[in-house]
Amino acid sequence: MVLNVGAVDTCIYGGDPLYSGGQEVIDGLRQSGMTTVVAGSLHVESSGDLVFNHRQPLVSAGKYVGEAAWPARMSSLKQAPTSVTRLLLSVGGDGKQDFHHIRQLIKEHGTGPDSILRRNFAVLKSTIPAIDGVDFDDEDLGETKTTVTFARLLHQLDYTVTFCPFNNCSFWVECLQELNGQTPGLVSGFNLQCYSGGAGNTPGPWIEAVAEAMGPDFDAKGFVRPGFKCRRGADCTEGDCPGSIEETLREWSSSGIQGGWVWRLDWVLRCERSGSCSGQPMGVAAYAQAIAHGVERGGAGSTGAAPS
Repeated sequence: MVLNVGAVDTCIYGGDPLYSGGQEVIDGLRQSGMTTVVAGSLHVESSGDLVFNHRQPLVSAGKYVGEAAWPARMSSLKQAPTSVTRLLLSVGGDGKQDFHHIRQLIKEHGTGPDSILRRNFAVLKSTIPAIDGVDFDDEDLGETKTTVTFARLLHQLDYTVTFCPFNNCSFWVECLQELNGQTPGLVSGFNLQCYSGGAGNTPGPWIEAVAEAMGPDFDAKGFVRPGFKCRRGADCTEGDCPGSIEETLREWSSSGIQGGWVWRLDWVLRCERSGSCSGQPMGVAAYAQAIAHGVERGGAGSTGAAPS
């Protein structure tokens, strides 16, 4: 049975289990109530090769080189019956040089039909057409020219783009203005990190910055979706339980947010049966429900879980 969480955008980021966990993990997501899955991280090597989660080569020299069965598994995420309606790939992350590599590849080879960056992302899209877009987790460069050029290349290949910022609001808003000013809808959202380097972030100031830059006709409230770190660590006592995420989202719901997300699937699966959330359910479905009920201001069907 597919869990129905209503109209709220519920999202989870995931790494290794999406590649090595087999169809069981994919089917669990389809039934979970999560509406968006972000697979990551996809890393761009200096050669232009695309590597999944540091270890799994996916595309090299214009050819798909990943596991033969993986494209079908990933595509099945969106096959009915399922709660998943959107599949993104996250590029970047802490400690990697992906956007430096992207800048150098553009400088050396451009973005035309023969450029390795275009060829490899085109192959990825044709191999897994269920991929809707690319999430920019740029934690190494922060250069407007590179971000805008890369986003436009991806748009030409029929990808949408989301941004995953944790700081430097003015940079991300500047990129949004330049991209959506010429191509409305090219950037479809900010997945705002509210943990680790983004600890202390709340949606309100980011919504205000987007609204000021984009004008009154732009849905800034629905554009910014806050993200949380789930329970994790050796004993699963770090990070947030579903109940605390729901409580925080209830407090933030007055800003008009329409969704939220959790980082990340690997830890949710590892800690699901740890009991570290005082008896609360801790699986993927529990986090999906917490996001939905929190955004809906704790309406009918609330889990009633105590924050921890």
